[in-house]
Amino acid sequence: MAIDYTGHSAYPAAETISRLAYARREHPEWFDRILLLYDPSPPAAPFVLSLSHQFGIKAKCQFLMSVSDKEQLRVVDEGLEFIYRLFGTENLVITWGMDSIRPPKASYPGMAV
Repeated sequence: MAIDYTGHSAYPAAETISRLAYARREHPEWFDRILLLYDPSPPAAPFVLSLSHQFGIKAKCQFLMSVSDKEQLRVVDEGLEFIYRLFGTENLVITWGMDSIRPPKASYPGMAV
């Protein structure tokens, strides 16, 4: 069974791509091996936009994060938290399954990249 997370980004696709590229450069040991990051796409369906609004984000795009090594779940948790720090909690919500939020451990302003 696959473990996937979806990032709902309030940034436009170009900015989201830039931030994901930064994450890959900063932590290739996480994002090239354990938690694979995929480039963003427009929200898949109207309910996805509605979902992100319920969590306080007006998503302009979404991106997939897929766990490739389930033995490294501690690292996955660190990676997800890094993504929250990178985007800022006002600009991103991470979900898994159809509608379960993976909340951040703290509030983050977002990083300059």
